[in-house]
Amino acid sequence: MMTRSSFLLLDANVVIYLFKCGAWDKLVQKTRLQIARTVMNEAHFYERDSGERVDFNLADFERSGAIDVVEVAIPGLQAFLAQFDSSYAEKLDAGEAESLAYLLASDEETRICSADAIVFRVLGNLDRGEQGLSLEEVLQSTGLARKVPSQFSQKFRASYTAKGVEERLQGRGTKAPERGRKR
Repeated sequence: MMTRSSFLLLDANVVIYLFKCGAWDKLVQKTRLQIARTVMNEAHFYERDSGERVDFNLADFERSGAIDVVEVAIPGLQAFLAQFDSSYAEKLDAGEAESLAYLLASDEETRICSADAIVFRVLGNLDRGEQGLSLEEVLQSTGLARKVPSQFSQKFRASYTAKGVEERLQGRGTKAPERGRKR
């Protein structure tokens, strides 16, 4: 079970779903959450099934100390993105890129929870698949288990992590290391 001292980066889609299903406040109490600054700027409302917009403010949680907001400077973000070919780089949105760049540069026991295939493909490709979690796994480990849509499932995470490993073995996803230039 995750302890309150665990660090978990959440992607915008996960944050939005947690608010929509009413599990956000309980998860904040059970684990230490980190959110990239760009995700803070992306995640601020959800729509009910009726279409009604419901706003929420993550800044309130940051001010209270309930969540930690992390940032990656532009040069670090550029260096992170530069290692990928277009088949990966073009699929990463700003929040995913900043979250992954932070995760991969961090010495902390940090993991990332997402529902985007590209996040898990990146982790698999970089041989860091163990740092990815599905929302289903997070909710189970914190005693908040519930049925979730397929993109939030452990099966989804495992499938796309394996795809990233396969792409690495095929030489896809990351750029080939630069070799000495011929004259």
